[in-house]
Amino acid sequence: MRHLLAALCCVFPLSLSAQEAPNTILVLDGSGSMWGQIDGINKIVIARDVVGTLLDDFPQDQNLGLTVYGHRTRGDCTDIETVVAPGAGTLPAIREAVNGINPRGKTPMTDAIVAAAEALRYTEEAATVVLVSDGIETCNPDPCAAALALEEAGIDFTAHVVGFDVTDPEALAQMQCIAGNTGGQFLEAANAAELSTALTQVAVAPEPVMGRMAFVARAGEGGPVLDEVEWAVTPTQAEGAVTFAGSETLTLEEGDYTLIAVWPETEERIDDGFEVTADGGVVEVVFEPLPEIVPVTFRAVLGTEDGPLVTGPVEWILPEADLAGIGNPFETDLVEGSHTVTAYWVAAEATSEPRQFIALPGGREIVVVFEEPPLTATVTAPDSAVAGSTIEVAWDGPNEDGDYIGVGEVGAEGTAQWENFVYVEDGSPASLLIPATPGDYLITYYLRDGRQAIGSAPLTVTPVSATLSAPAQAAAGSVIELAWTGPDYEGDYLGIGEVGAEGTERWENFVYTEDGSPTTLLVPAEPGVYEITYFMRQDRTPVTSVALTVTELSTSITAPETAVIGSEIEVVWTGPDYEDDYIGIGKVGATSSGQWESFAYTAAGSPATLRMPVEP
Repeated sequence: MRHLLAALCCVFPLSLSAQEAPNTILVLDGSGSMWGQIDGINKIVIARDVVGTLLDDFPQDQNLGLTVYGHRTRGDCTDIETVVAPGAGTLPAIREAVNGINPRGKTPMTDAIVAAAEALRYTEEAATVVLVSDGIETCNPDPCAAALALEEAGIDFTAHVVGFDVTDPEALAQMQCIAGNTGGQFLEAANAAELSTALTQVAVAPEPVMGRMAFVARAGEGGPVLDEVEWAVTPTQAEGAVTFAGSETLTLEEGDYTLIAVWPETEERIDDGFEVTADGGVVEVVFEPLPEIVPVTFRAVLGTEDGPLVTGPVEWILPEADLAGIGNPFETDLVEGSHTVTAYWVAAEATSEPRQFIALPGGREIVVVFEEPPLTATVTAPDSAVAGSTIEVAWDGPNEDGDYIGVGEVGAEGTAQWENFVYVEDGSPASLLIPATPGDYLITYYLRDGRQAIGSAPLTVTPVSATLSAPAQAAAGSVIELAWTGPDYEGDYLGIGEVGAEGTERWENFVYTEDGSPTTLLVPAEPGVYEITYFMRQDRTPVTSVALTVTELSTSITAPETAVIGSEIEVVWTGPDYEDDYIGIGKVGATSSGQWESFAYTAAGSPATLRMPVEP
């Protein structure tokens, strides 16, 4: 509807004056009979004077041409000449040509009309021929048929005929038929005055009667004037329309008109008619006023109408208003009346039932209640991981304070469900330490409140691969070299303890794997059968072991059997000379540090100098 008036092409200016006069050719009789006299004056002379007077009053910008027949040769039906081609500014040439006509030939008036029509391109545009003749057709056998053919082939062809001093009934009938078949006028002129009147009537268009018309559109009776209304005004007896928007005053030619008025806001259309007179007037159309627009607020809540607003975006859909919006609360203006709204809670993927309501003057609030949806989460992790490794876990969940991602064996209960865990506040993806024991596990998103599991992913924990290479035996207290391979997790270590030992006795001595391979390990001081083990730091988990036999040391001491208190003696010794080994003297039966009241480091060599105690 918005484009309806755009399709109505404006084919005349806003003044809507009479349509421009079509191209016109004056066809003048130059046959020998024009030497006849009226009141003692030759008819050709009268015609020259009348045409001259006509040209004085003819509009300068109107296209006019001149065709003459029978003026050059006697007895020749083809003696037809368009002396002046139709156009503007031709009046002086026509005046000169008319004054030079010397009648002498036949009367081929029908073919002269045809020739004039062709000069006017009557099949392409409007054309008017004005014929002045004083006699009967003497060449074309059927003037009526020829005139009808011109009318049917032409765009808007008209032939006006003036019979000048014609008394022959057959000639008058021919002239009437030519005019009648082309929609023209037939006029008789018996003298100069009548000829002048007749030519003026058919050749010079009278000034049209105009009237000023104001066009006004209102919303409701007595309502406000609408400036955006689109108008199309068309003369009833003509084609084409003038279009405009808003209130306008036009100067229109007297007559009947039709109008189309469209209000784009509502697409309402009004078709009407009106008459233009010289007095002018007002054309007013009244559209149905717009309904009242009222504010409406929408709220989506949890549980009850007094519950809290739902969190996250809510989309509101109002089909009748062709409206959708996001927000909570959501405010909009609606046309007063009945509506339906549907709410979509994006975060919960929940859609409410359609809610019907009436938008009332003054506005109102519409509340839609959602049930608390169960919280869910997704966990994305590898399908398998090596025991004790650290993996990346991606998650999507409520991310409430204190929520965490935990890993535990399938079927575990209590805190065993999360042997290791990481808080979701650290972001996604999160780094999660995998338990040290192989098996089937679940990685689970837990709510802090109630430790509720709301999403999980399965994980297969595969065994760790590690190797150890060490001597089969070593002397007690010695340092041996170990080669190893393994995961080298942070805090992993290699420990040595007696076979069957438990707890921390499993690693009487140890060295961290971070020192690399090979590394050195201190052998316990007591002979026996031991195990060297690769331990993961997590849960002190043993991965692989090798056996080691610790052998006794060979040592000897040679010293005097007696010595004076406080004196120094020489002691000869043999032994491993481990770092910080020493030769000490203490009373028989002494314990603890009493066993070495005095001592000397073996690093000083053998013999060693040893000071005697001060007590005998």
